Order: sequence, then C-alpha cells, then structure tokens
Amino acid sequence: MGQRGPGEHPMMHDLRFAFRQLVKAPGFTLAVLLTLAGGIGACVAIFSVVNGVLLRPLPYPESDRLVVIRESNPPAFPDFRPASAHYFEWKEAATQFEQLVAVRGGPRSLTGSSEPIRVRCLSVTPNYFAALHTPPERGRDFTAEDALRGNESVVVLSHGLWLRGFGARPDILEQSIQLDGHPFRVIGVMPQEFQSGDRSDVFTPLVWNEGAARDHRSRFFDVFGRLRSSASLESAQSEVARINEQVAAQNPDSRGWSVKVIPMLESRVKNVRPVLISVLGAGAFLLLIACTNVANLLLARATTRTKEIATRTALGASRGRIVRQLLVEAIVLAGLGGLLGLLVAHWGLGVLMSLAPEDFPRKSEVAFDGHTVIFALALSLLTGIVFGLVPAIQTARVDVNELLKDGGRGASATRRSQRWRGAVVVVQVAVTLVLLVGAGLLMRTFAALEKVDPGFQSEGALAVRISMPKERFATHEQRAVFTEQITQRLAALPGVTAVGASQFVPFMEGGDFTYFRTAALSATSAAELPAASTFHVTPDYFKAMRIPLIHGRPFESFDTAKAAHVAIVNETMARTYFGGDAIGKRISGGGDDWSEIVGVVGDVKQELDGEVGMQLYFPFAQISSGYAAFVLRHDDAVVQPDAVRSAIYEIDKNQAVDSLKPLPEWVAESISGQRFAMLLFGIFSGAALFLSVMGVYSVTGYAVTQREREFSIRSALGAMPRDIVRLVVLQSGKLIAVGIAAGLVGAFALARLLEPFLFGIGRYDPLTYGGIALLLLLVGGIAALVPARRATRIDLMSVLRAE
Repeated sequence: MGQRGPGEHPMMHDLRFAFRQLVKAPGFTLAVLLTLAGGIGACVAIFSVVNGVLLRPLPYPESDRLVVIRESNPPAFPDFRPASAHYFEWKEAATQFEQLVAVRGGPRSLTGSSEPIRVRCLSVTPNYFAALHTPPERGRDFTAEDALRGNESVVVLSHGLWLRGFGARPDILEQSIQLDGHPFRVIGVMPQEFQSGDRSDVFTPLVWNEGAARDHRSRFFDVFGRLRSSASLESAQSEVARINEQVAAQNPDSRGWSVKVIPMLESRVKNVRPVLISVLGAGAFLLLIACTNVANLLLARATTRTKEIATRTALGASRGRIVRQLLVEAIVLAGLGGLLGLLVAHWGLGVLMSLAPEDFPRKSEVAFDGHTVIFALALSLLTGIVFGLVPAIQTARVDVNELLKDGGRGASATRRSQRWRGAVVVVQVAVTLVLLVGAGLLMRTFAALEKVDPGFQSEGALAVRISMPKERFATHEQRAVFTEQITQRLAALPGVTAVGASQFVPFMEGGDFTYFRTAALSATSAAELPAASTFHVTPDYFKAMRIPLIHGRPFESFDTAKAAHVAIVNETMARTYFGGDAIGKRISGGGDDWSEIVGVVGDVKQELDGEVGMQLYFPFAQISSGYAAFVLRHDDAVVQPDAVRSAIYEIDKNQAVDSLKPLPEWVAESISGQRFAMLLFGIFSGAALFLSVMGVYSVTGYAVTQREREFSIRSALGAMPRDIVRLVVLQSGKLIAVGIAAGLVGAFALARLLEPFLFGIGRYDPLTYGGIALLLLLVGGIAALVPARRATRIDLMSVLRAE
C-alpha cells in the first residue's frame, strides 16, 4: 500500500494509493469509466426530465394551492370543462377558494408588421394574475372595469412576445397593437419566468355573454382556483360537489355531471406521468446493469491482485483495512465516472428534449440545473458503494497460506466469485427482459396505431386553419361568404383537385359537440339527451377528405341558409339511433330547429386509439363558427405552403395562417406521445441488451479461464469439442433461463404501469413476452458460445507447464 507520509490522514493516503492503482491499469480504468458514464449519464438525463416535469413546483408562488376544476359525464364526457353557470355558482357560494378563475384560449392574428403573426391568446377573468400571485413585470394587470363590454380592448403581453414581436421596446406600455385587425392597448408585460399552462402569448380580459350565468350547457371555459390557506383538496372537493348537487336539483341540464378538484400540477402532467416514471425506472435498471458489469470487472481484476492482498494480510493488514482501501478505489472510479456521466447527461438531455413532442407538458421548464448536479454526485457515491462493496469483501476473504504457496489457486474464493458472477448474470438478464418487454409492447402499440384506418385518406392532402374573429365577422352570413371566397381561391391553385372546410379537421386541436334529439328522443329530458361531435362543413369537404358517402347525397351548393336545413350523420349514429335507415329522418342539434338527414358517411376517428362516437355534420352555409380549417386535396401534385399563404392574403391581408402542414403530419402528431415513449424504451433496452451480452460473455470467459485445467484433461481423455461447448453453453443457459423467469415477474408489473399507453394488444401479449424470452436465450447463447469454443482449443501441456 505504500508508506503514509508524516501527519497524512489515512483517507488521503487511500485516495493517493487508489489513483496510483488506476493509473497502473489504464485499460481496466477506461472500461469502467465508460460503463459508468453511460449508466450514470442516462439515469441523470431522465431524472432531469422527471424533475422538471413531475417534481419541480409550477412557476407560481405557493403553487401547491392551485387546483383545476373539471366535470365528467361518462361515457361520452369522462373529462370535460365545467358549465359556465357552475362557475358562477361556485364563485358565489364556495368558501374554500381564495380565487376562482375562468379562462378561454384561442389563436388570434397579430397584425401591423410585414406579415400577420399567429399568437396564442388567453381570455381571462380579471383575477387571473392575482390567483397566480404573479403580477406583470411592467405595467398593471386587469381590473373589474376592463371586463365590462366596451372596455375589453386592453392586453397584457407575455415576456416572449414582447421580445420577439416588439424587440423588447421599453415604451411598449400604452402602445396600440392590432389583434385580428382590432386595436388593443398594451397595459402590461409579464415576467420572463412566467409560464401559462398553454404557453399563451397575449392575455385579454374575458367578457361574459349575456345569460352566461344561467347557461348550464355551455362548456367552453376552463376553471382553476387558489385554495385558502385553511382549505384542503378534500374540503374543496366536498364543497363544489355539494353546490353542484343543489344546482342539479333545480336545473335538469346539470344532472348526470360530477365534479373533480385536481391539483394543477397533476392536471398538467397526468398524461405523461406513467411513462416518465417507467422510463426513470428504465434508467435505474440500466445503471444497475452497468454497476453489475463494473463489479464483474473488479472481481476479474482482483484475481490479479490475490497475492498482493495475501502479502498485505500476512504483514498485519486487517480485513477491514483492505476492504476500506478497495472500497475507496471503487468510489474514486464512481466519482470519475459520475463526472463523465454529467457530460453524457447534458448531451443526452438535449437529445431527449429533441425527441419529445412539441406539446410535451412543461417542456420549457426542463433544465440541467443544480438539482441535477447534486443528484449525479449522490448517485455516483451510491454507485461506488454498491458496485464496490461486494467485490471488496470477496477479495479480502483470502486464505493466506493457500495463496502464498506457489501455484495456490484459491479454489474456495473462485467458487464464491463464480456464484457471485452467476447471480450477476441472472440480475442482468432479468432487468434486460423487463426493459425489452416494455419496448416491445410500445413498439407493437405504435405499429397497431399506424395501421388504424382513420376513416379518411390523409395522404395527398394539406390542412390550414384560420380564424374569423367576432370583431370583423359578427354574423353568420359574413363568415359563410368569407369561407366561400377562400375556398374558391385555394381551389384555383395549380394541382389542387378539391377544397373543403370545417371548423375543425380530425386530429387538430379543438372540437365541438351538441346534444341532439330524434323523433324517438322527443320526450327525453334535456339532461338525458345524447351528444355528438359536430362539424360545420362545406360541400366538397367529404371529397377533399376522401370520407366515403355510404347512403344519400353530400351537401350541395343549394344547401344555403335560406334553404331547408339538412344534416349528414356517420354510420355509427345511423345504426344506433335510426336502425341503419337514417335518410329522410329528422334530427335536432338543439332548440326547436330540426334538420332532415340527407346522407350517411363513414365513421371518422378523432383519435387513432379512441372509440368512434356519434358524428353530426351540418352545412357551413347554414351553421358556422369563428374558425375554419381548409383541406386541400392535391394527390400527386405538390402544393407549396407559400402559395397557400399568398392565396389567403389576397383575400384578407390581416389573416394569419395557422397550422399549415400536410394532413399526415397531423395524424402522426396525434401519436407523438406513444412514439416518444417507444423511442425512450428502445434506447434504454438496447443499451441494456448490449451490457447484458457483455456480462454473459465476460462471466463465461472467466469461468472458462478458471476451468482450463479441467477442460484440457477432458479433451485428453477423449471428450469431443462439441461436448465441451455444450457443457459451457448449457451452464450459461441455465443462468439466462433463471434470469428470464425472474424478469417475467417484473415485466408483468411494468405492463400494468404502461397499460394506458397500449393499444391493439393486451398487457400480457404472449407474442411480445415469448419473442423477447427467445431473443435473450439466443443472444445469450451466442455470447456464451465464443468463450465456449475457446475452451475446446486449450492445450493440456501448456496448462501443466503453467501449473
């Protein structure tokens, strides 16, 4: 161990000695550092994501008191916005809330520059910023007077829009900006760290329509609140539920709806929590495999230091002293590996975020910060202790008399180390199987989703969305004329074969629904009426989308506002409510207005992994909304996005073009969450498989080295090479089989966690489990075969001379 300097602390001496030992074995040191850097780096990178998304508080003071209020009426509406009347009831009667806020978001056009810019606008009640305890950094927030009709043309800018849209002008306050061609006065700018839930660019005061407080069917507003310091989640839940029961007793439209108070953080991340926890576990499993491989390397190196350890023991070094020195070496290795792991994690975090979908919650809040560094250092220390302790104890258990003899082989120590190495293989195979099964289930889910027929042909179509703000398009006739003008201009573009419009295209954000009546439902109470997804479409919409017409006719140009009202339903609705014969029947989309059903079209998926519900179509010329999404069918021709923008600008130079992209991209983005989960599990499971193969190879190779004498004698006595190969491979195969059996238990548990992300397969899919098990047997067998074949070439005389 070398001499300790006068006054030198024993630990400093151990550190100095550890560095000297590592420098003497550069190959071993490099192999360990690279293995640890990969394992620690992967684990730290995914921890950064989990910390930024799940663990870090929302960027508002006392954010743990912020809650979101949702309502449900399954099966049609398992999670939906509250009725506007309920908001007013809660605001009037609830005592558990310090503030209750209603918001409604939507895109708007920021004009006044060379080209209109689409911005995300959030209309909020005046207490919005007070509820978040975050006032504007410049200027003021909204007052009650700002929310009065006629006073609402004021705006607060996000810090990001102030920078990129106005060059961080210091005189921006009281300046006028144009939103959808309407002037708004800037009264405030938010701080840089402020983040709204939907990353809004501008905030305007919410002005309620007359009668909103009595509207129990309008559900266009999200509601959140701040609990009083004396309130709890349970007390708030109980109070709003009691209020809703009282309201439902007096208004049939509120019956059947239940209410749920949810922490705001949980509400924002609930869709990604299971997969992030699963991937964090995958990172921990990968680190475990890396640690076991390093432990194996330490044990292998220990065989070259047995006489050194025996000599030190004979000279009076205690077993505890030796264990401490070997453990210090392991911790030094882990520390250096952790530093390299930080570099890997920093790079890996960038890769992870580049793979994450754009709508990934709290994506902008994920950062490589001090918490990440502290976690990496703590993880490195723990790793050093975990992978270093057992090899240190094993190495320190030496038989001095045996090992100091010439030719002493330490058989008992070899048997102990072989049992340890066998256990390592079992653990590695088990963990790898768990990760591979997770990746396999997600890959099969993704493959199943890609094969789903959405009910329309996305290839050869382009979608673009615009808005028609009420300030400029106040009447239905104005919206209908404007939509027809743009339709005709887009249809004139070269290569375009059909143009159709709807307020929403499948897989776009948003959607409308309506409660409907049929003749059979005429006596049904309003509270028990069924609901259907509702689309307002132009005549060529079905042609542009390639949605098949099953019966009847499509909408025609003569289906105007002055003509008899007509409707089209999907197959599911025709079968469910009309026995399959819907043509000529009447349906009401609310109120006393009835429409004749003139056509039945195929079912269209709104989500690839969702169920097809009731779908009801009305002519855009008869019923319209403030949005229009245009679908351009171009088949083999190429339609340039710039040409589409120019065509729209020719009709309205203040119209910002939103969401212009091929329709297949909209479909692909709808399953971006599943793709992200699949990629993460694929990366981690691939790395785990590689490390496990290396583990099987090294353990088998070490076993062959220890049994050279036995194999050479077997060969000399007539054993065939295939017999020796079979003996070695079967022994490794037994370890792999035990690891597979143990891994299946963990895989079943993981499948339960991943179940919300699965589609088209069961969580206990036999093809996935069986295929992964066979893959591990095959790959493990190949890894054991190479050293097994080496065992057949051992020369007896060379072994005896070495003895």
